[in-house]
Amino acid sequence: MKLNRRDVIAGAMALGLPRFAVAQVVGEVILTAEKSAMPILGRGGVKTPVWRFMKDQPIAVLRAKQGQEFKGRIINHLDQDIWLHWFGVRGASTQMTLNVLPGDANAVAFAFTPPDAGTFWFGPMTRASQQRDMGLYGMLIVEEATPVVPAFNDVPMIFDDWMVDDKGRPSGKFGDLEMAIGDGRLGDWFTVNNAFKSKIKVTLDKPLRLRLLNAANARTMNIIFKGTAPQVMALDGQAVTLKAIDENGLKMAPGQRADLLLTEMSPEVAIALDVLDDVTDVVFLQVSGVNISDQVASSFKLPDNPIAVLGDLTTARRIPIEIEGGAKGGLQSAKVGDATLDMRGLLEKGLAWAFNGIAGVGGPPLFEAKNGETLILEFSNKTSFPQPLHIHGHVWKLIESDGQIVGDQGWMDTVVVPGLSSAKLAFIADNPGLWVLQSLIAERVDAGLIGAFSVLPPT
Repeated sequence: MKLNRRDVIAGAMALGLPRFAVAQVVGEVILTAEKSAMPILGRGGVKTPVWRFMKDQPIAVLRAKQGQEFKGRIINHLDQDIWLHWFGVRGASTQMTLNVLPGDANAVAFAFTPPDAGTFWFGPMTRASQQRDMGLYGMLIVEEATPVVPAFNDVPMIFDDWMVDDKGRPSGKFGDLEMAIGDGRLGDWFTVNNAFKSKIKVTLDKPLRLRLLNAANARTMNIIFKGTAPQVMALDGQAVTLKAIDENGLKMAPGQRADLLLTEMSPEVAIALDVLDDVTDVVFLQVSGVNISDQVASSFKLPDNPIAVLGDLTTARRIPIEIEGGAKGGLQSAKVGDATLDMRGLLEKGLAWAFNGIAGVGGPPLFEAKNGETLILEFSNKTSFPQPLHIHGHVWKLIESDGQIVGDQGWMDTVVVPGLSSAKLAFIADNPGLWVLQSLIAERVDAGLIGAFSVLPPT
């Protein structure tokens, strides 16, 4: 089956979605992408030009409820189109990626019912190097269908890095091939919730649930906590058994999320980033109240989401997927649409990465699955770079790393395959439609590290 770029990215829906004049309806969300400015340098009157959703709020955070319809419209006031994706949400394929053209008349409606509770996010899937770096993203919090006991004080935290000059202006070139074939766009100015060294007041009358998102284009964040000992209770929106974070910190690749439980804190808690062994405080929690560790049992676990149980993996179909490209990444040529281009031809088109010798989504899909089929994706990373990879519309489990069986890692939607390494991930293809696998390094997905797969409808 041959699919064009629009079909693959959008599922089967993009051009068929209704578009409306702008007038908010009770119960729906309005997301407007527009230009703005923020004082991310944290000094004087210097402001950085940014692109934002919900620019009247410090950060873009949406809230939905598990099992209930979530609906709204997206309006694009920028001068380029947006392919917005709901990362981590296992919703209908026709709603998970939305093409929004500029102009109020092109507002796109969406409506879906999230099956999972947890912390998710939304942002651009293409032109990500510029759009994500300019701040065009947000967090989607899906609250549990039945309120969790004990109740939490809920605090979202979005980490980002910015490549700006001393006047706060974006520096470097978006879509730069040198960045695309290397580590990606690594900023050297760090914010949490769009603020530099912000102070967040929290009351410890209930346990604290920190919802963390790494929204950076390319930087893996190593997050260190001073004055508290958090425990991880969810990763990528999926519940895990409580696990303490050690003194080395919590490592989060771009696009990953973590829900943390805090019950004992100093009056001020510093949260820092370890960047090449240089530990820098980036946000402070100013705490009032008393320590309440007795409110949460040591056996506490968030409710599991309704995910099918993996079947017999010995009979699962195996799909090999090679990752090639980047600097010294072994890529000599790749298929782009109907053509096969050598490396020079790829670079002329801004492409430098490929799955199975296919750069981008214009060529054939990587694989096709029957509805409900259990598959094992066998990734072989031929490059020297760690590769954070995301699967759309599904969750997967890491079952093997470099030939070694791993214990139950829990469900995730993002995994990091180390450089010159291999990994096997199992998942159940139970969400019909057209989907993609993609890098979560913005520059790499723009430069071809994205591939399609399809899940057939039930027979």
